[in-house]
Amino acid sequence: MKIAIAQINPRVGDVSSNLRKTLDFIEEARQHSAELVLFPELSLTGYPPRDLLAYSRIHHEIQNALERIRTASMGLGVIVGFVEKNPHTYGKPFFNSAAVFKNGKQIHVYRKRLLPYYDVFEDERYFEPGTEPAVFDWDGKKIGIAICEDIWNRSGFLERQYASNPLSDLRGVALSTLVVLSASPFHVGKPQQREELLSLIAEEYQTSIHYCNQVSGNDELLFDGASLVLNAEGKPVCRAPAFKESLLISGQTESGIWPQREEEWLTEALSFGLRDYVHKSGSQRVCLGLSGGVDSSVLAVIAVQALGRENVEGISLPTRFTSSASREDAIALSAHLGIEFKEFEIENTFLAFEKMLESLKPRTLTLENIQPRIRMTVLMAIANEGGKLLLNTSNKSEIATGYSTLYGDSAGALAPLGDLTKGQVVRLAEWLNREKAICRKESFLVPQLLS
Repeated sequence: MKIAIAQINPRVGDVSSNLRKTLDFIEEARQHSAELVLFPELSLTGYPPRDLLAYSRIHHEIQNALERIRTASMGLGVIVGFVEKNPHTYGKPFFNSAAVFKNGKQIHVYRKRLLPYYDVFEDERYFEPGTEPAVFDWDGKKIGIAICEDIWNRSGFLERQYASNPLSDLRGVALSTLVVLSASPFHVGKPQQREELLSLIAEEYQTSIHYCNQVSGNDELLFDGASLVLNAEGKPVCRAPAFKESLLISGQTESGIWPQREEEWLTEALSFGLRDYVHKSGSQRVCLGLSGGVDSSVLAVIAVQALGRENVEGISLPTRFTSSASREDAIALSAHLGIEFKEFEIENTFLAFEKMLESLKPRTLTLENIQPRIRMTVLMAIANEGGKLLLNTSNKSEIATGYSTLYGDSAGALAPLGDLTKGQVVRLAEWLNREKAICRKESFLVPQLLS
């Protein structure tokens, strides 16, 4: 079969927008003479929809969308992920389902059977597990079907395994292929882990696999796409690119190129996630405080790659304690990146606070915390006035150890480096300097750390 994998970027809760995207990809698949087009898990709502499922409007929109897709399936097949209301009076109110359409008819509905409720997953909170077989008929052929977690119940891939395994339905079945709808979040090494898992499944069940993953940046979750096709020997045949919406046609000779090393994965992931978050928030521009240090410098580079230099503003907020080297590095970085740069002296504001609190005889820590709070007030004012989103420059090591000031440097719309340790940030800075020729001097992005 010639199968198209529609690796789309849905907007969570925006069924009408996701429907338009779905119909566009169906038409593109038709133009490539695909027999079947496969979409990601819960592609009509985006994943995870969470408490948006409490709104009756969204379910009315889903039903209308399914009807439009049914009509659009004339001449080919479509498999789309959707939220299905539970018709029974028992269990959770919804199913995480996949509808199979062919030539204007709905021929099958599969309901996700393994519902994760650990780490970032909350499926069990909203969904009832399905009981339908993981196989359906297609012109006399047998096609296996699974939704994300359904394929992960394998030793070595889950810390705690489920009591049942939906893939056991495939034993002894001569499958034409196995299709997998997924919304699998990204972390470093996850795409390679998925490929290893899928390869083992393909070998065990002697079937090709068409794996379709969502690509999107939804708040704290990032989905990399990285969809792929494997043959019955478990060898990758073609891959969709990571962090990019695309249509992958099985059997095509061209294959998406994935990053090769951790720093490259991080750069692409952070850039895509930042861009998607900003645009889905209805914004275009961002600003951030530039201290001259490694965190804010790396984040400025990521922001420029994500949004373009014309949409990034760097701001320096020096006091008497700011070294000349820090100011010079912030100015030089901004000039090199070609971003707008502003400097606001906050010394007088700090002195005013110090005088106002004089009767309290504030301790050193109290005075130290006033400075980041002044900085954040100024940064938020600049962001509000310019219609920008303020980026938080904190990293995971600082967050984990509590090395930040509440209502000070812990504030901001998004902390793109919030899941990177300080060591990862430093290694990323070194890689950007070396591979991307970001700077003019060797330690430019890592002042005081590499000298």
